[in-house]
Amino acid sequence: MDISHLNIGIMHSLIGKNDGVSIVIDQTVNAMVEYMEVELGHIFFLAAHSSPRFNAETDEIFWHKNPVHKTILHHYEEPAPDYLNSLIHNKAMYAKDVIAGFIEKNEIDLLIAHNTSHPLNFVTAVGLGYYIDELRAEGLIWPKVLVWWHDSYYERERFAKPNKIIKKYLKYLPGIDIDGIAFINQEQRRLAERFFNEHQKPYRKNFLATRTATIPNTSHISWDWQDRNWKGKEIIYPPQDNYNDTLLRDVGLLSQIQKRDMDFKDTVILLQHTRVVPRKRIELAIDFAFLLEKRFLKDGVKKCIAILVSGHSGDEQVEYKKFLKKYHKDLLLKHPDSNVVLLFGENSILSHRDIIVDKKYYKFAEIPSVIAANGGLGTFFSEVEGYGNNLLEMISYGLPVVINKYEVFKKEIDHLGFKLPAIDNGIITDELVEEAYKIQTDIAYRNQIVKHNLEVLNEKLGHKVIAEKLTPLIKNIFTREL
Repeated sequence: MDISHLNIGIMHSLIGKNDGVSIVIDQTVNAMVEYMEVELGHIFFLAAHSSPRFNAETDEIFWHKNPVHKTILHHYEEPAPDYLNSLIHNKAMYAKDVIAGFIEKNEIDLLIAHNTSHPLNFVTAVGLGYYIDELRAEGLIWPKVLVWWHDSYYERERFAKPNKIIKKYLKYLPGIDIDGIAFINQEQRRLAERFFNEHQKPYRKNFLATRTATIPNTSHISWDWQDRNWKGKEIIYPPQDNYNDTLLRDVGLLSQIQKRDMDFKDTVILLQHTRVVPRKRIELAIDFAFLLEKRFLKDGVKKCIAILVSGHSGDEQVEYKKFLKKYHKDLLLKHPDSNVVLLFGENSILSHRDIIVDKKYYKFAEIPSVIAANGGLGTFFSEVEGYGNNLLEMISYGLPVVINKYEVFKKEIDHLGFKLPAIDNGIITDELVEEAYKIQTDIAYRNQIVKHNLEVLNEKLGHKVIAEKLTPLIKNIFTREL
């Protein structure tokens, strides 16, 4: 079957933004265009918010932080108020009509719905389910619907006890009559089997065998790294341009260094390249910073250790940013001579470069490159990840990273052979600090690690992997009966 002529719709709350799902969407588009011969003009987008791009339509109903979704999440486990059922139904009907209009207008053959297994996209998922119900009632099997399972209520403890009204709609998260699923890790396949069993769809065992695929996060290396002089005495990093020269000033780092009467050469930058959510365990990055500062002092070297958090806050548990600021402040009170700085870059970082009323904004995906160019280090102490998009992004830009070995990493990434100094219990160890110190003080050793990780990434997790797994899945969806 030739899939290059299909009209493909892609649906999510956000398109072209900084969140992990948006990154996967762009990875997928790149793979389809570069390796699957799908022309960009055959790809259409439906979202609440989208960066500027062709063929994109938006509607606020799909915004995962709109008042409707906030109400649903607020009452998810509590006894349901009288209006909750009608609220969900009415808004889902509206979402269904928007989806139907999008599909009809663009003659969509395959709709790829991202993260509709997650309660944060509750109305979107139910609206899509209503649309599929209508198709099936009319005996229609076109368009096909492929769900990209990034997360689910099975994978988050906060969604473990839904009330009766919420339970009524869970069959639509992600839906019992969808045509295929792309998972981002192997554990989700078992959860999908549990989902179908709970909703009494026993024939779905054949579905799991023929209509699903596990497609890991991938990353493209966008710079000419292979021809660099890896045996030289200089740090190897991607080429820089003058747009990003002012990033460290605009996020407040330079002023913090000046307050301490220190020079930039006396600064180590730690990049926390994630959103500000509790499962990222950013407090461990703060602990690590204080211990790394102490290790430098052991050799008589005074350093300013700056933690830069590049992602945005407010998606989950909004008090977490306040907690981190207090956590950092309390440690400073215990160590009054310390020069550990905590910076949040969200007010200067977007999904794209922009200048708005004389204020300059920097591209989220480029931040690791800037930190690598300044000899910094990535931190990734997450306790839960669907896969590890931001980790791969840091690696792709030549940034060494220290990590906590979360479960998916141990099962699906560790065996690939990356060199990543690690803990696996959420406790910063002397061994981790010592390894990080060596990376910061031994350029040849640092370059060796960076080169090795780029080789592994290029060979095993390039965008071509998406095409190799997605192509047969799409063909099965259109050609193999259950």
